Amino acid sequence: MLAQWEADKLLQLPKVYTVTTTVTLAGGVDDDYPIESADGAEHFLLDVSRSRRNANKARFQLRFRREVVLARMCTAKPHTNPDGQQLGAPHFHVYREGYEARWAEQLPPFANVAAALLVFCDRINLPYPDVLPFQGVPGGVS
Repeated sequence: MLAQWEADKLLQLPKVYTVTTTVTLAGGVDDDYPIESADGAEHFLLDVSRSRRNANKARFQLRFRREVVLARMCTAKPHTNPDGQQLGAPHFHVYREGYEARWAEQLPPFANVAAALLVFCDRINLPYPDVLPFQGVPGGVS
């Protein structure tokens, strides 16, 4: 478990891709990508999963020490916060001390899953990846 100040600091750190900047958004994908702080001191995993059946359903997640979820975005699944507040999709989870990533905030709709990934990258301070393949989006991302 992290103190809130530690989680906030980790989320704000500029991050870079460790191995590749290419992220796959094909239907049915469930991959993780190693990333690290720009100074190389901290290591993270970017999890990307996408439904094979529902083209709008994806989950993006930032993990620290493999098991601590610092942030997660869900694009097509409703969520209930610990206080009972109901959220639709999309929504963004962020680490909260004592609750881990069980709290979320509502987000406005996205044009597509690739656009959602870009917003997620902005929120976790990670440069945009090269997105392959993404049907109907010229150049991978729009």
